Amino acid sequence: MAQVVLETIYKSFQKKAKESESAAVPEQTSLRQSAAVLRNINLTVNDREFMVLVGPSGCGKSTLLRLIAGLEDLTGGNIYIGDRLVNDLPPKDRDIAMVFQNYALYPHMTVYDNLAFGLRRASRKYGVQGAGYKVQDTEFKTPNSVRVASPNFELQTPNSKLPLWLENLLIETTRKLPKGLRYQPQREKEIDQQVRSIAQILQIDGLLDRLPKQLSGGQKQRVALGRAMARDPQVFLMDEPLSNLDAKLRAETRSQIVKLQRQLGTTTIYVTHDQTEAMTMGDRIAVMNAGQIQQIASPLELYNHPANRFVAEFIGSPPMNFLPIQVKAPLLISQDPFRLTLPAVWEAALKRYDGQEILLGIRPEHLSVGMPAPKNLQVRVELVEALGSETYLTVRWLDAPTKHPMSLQARIEPDHSVQVGDDVWLAIAQDKIHLFDPSTGLAIAQKP
Repeated sequence: MAQVVLETIYKSFQKKAKESESAAVPEQTSLRQSAAVLRNINLTVNDREFMVLVGPSGCGKSTLLRLIAGLEDLTGGNIYIGDRLVNDLPPKDRDIAMVFQNYALYPHMTVYDNLAFGLRRASRKYGVQGAGYKVQDTEFKTPNSVRVASPNFELQTPNSKLPLWLENLLIETTRKLPKGLRYQPQREKEIDQQVRSIAQILQIDGLLDRLPKQLSGGQKQRVALGRAMARDPQVFLMDEPLSNLDAKLRAETRSQIVKLQRQLGTTTIYVTHDQTEAMTMGDRIAVMNAGQIQQIASPLELYNHPANRFVAEFIGSPPMNFLPIQVKAPLLISQDPFRLTLPAVWEAALKRYDGQEILLGIRPEHLSVGMPAPKNLQVRVELVEALGSETYLTVRWLDAPTKHPMSLQARIEPDHSVQVGDDVWLAIAQDKIHLFDPSTGLAIAQKP
């Protein structure tokens, strides 16, 4: 297992310039056509940590994962895996395993051979005979195995009497014969033990003889996970591995991935655009937007203390509501006729915004049906979504300023009978308020 450190990572792509422009001013055109994808990325993923990269499509999270894997070239910065600088190492030498969005299984190989493929390749590369992989977790440990995932391996069993090329040929040619007729040196026996251990943990031990085309989407995903796990890498990289699954299977596989990561203790970097996945899986989450990291924190820290408006709006479903309000020091915020006096912890933070307009952020679950009062919001119901355990309302704020017509969302208790077209009053949970600077989008922090 290993720590992953990203230092000042930059990545840009060169766009193709028009031939006429290139002929006229080639150097200026080349500079003008350079598109920055990642800018000033600094991130440390601790040993055994489950780190999630989350953000909208096109924010650069998959590109960052491919840079760590060595599938893309850096424009600037350094990548460390463990104590090694891996900038110039090819993917095969970085001791990582990657799970792709589209599974990337070998269609002509059985599930067993897909799981064993990486182990066989590694043992051939380093000339290991009579040795397989050692997985750190005791459930996968085999008595005679050694770790060969990096060149610094240790031979523990005697070499075979056959040349390596002949041994490999015999393994390949006899693999499909009945078990008693197969040629199985010690290393192949230990690979077999490793494959069957992984398959049992992932509950695919009954599928080992099937081809990928005979599997469901969830089964294919578990095979892809198993192939990565079997290699016992220092780091798992997962690029939206659940996006092709239906909602129920996604939830089941999500919990299975988390359980397996805790069990194996392998450092994991997981990419997703689904904030629900991010919140339920990650030890920490890095929220990305437009090629930059907006905030790195634990799930609850992101939810309760977003660093800026983008994080506040992206984390949470439905998203946070934002209302323009005027500040009157020391603690009054208003948007006539709405008036609310904030708790005293906001006094120091609001002093510099006296007489200015800022944004009040409130999550839908922190709005409730209340009584007519200046401190509550008068709204008209435009949509009701009754889910049984809770009810979602889409409403229009009747007193919103003309230049800020807006819809809000509220999540209320299901016992409130509300119909489309009703005028209701929504009370704000004062201890759950967030305030943001409208020009920078940064959160205005409470100062006790």
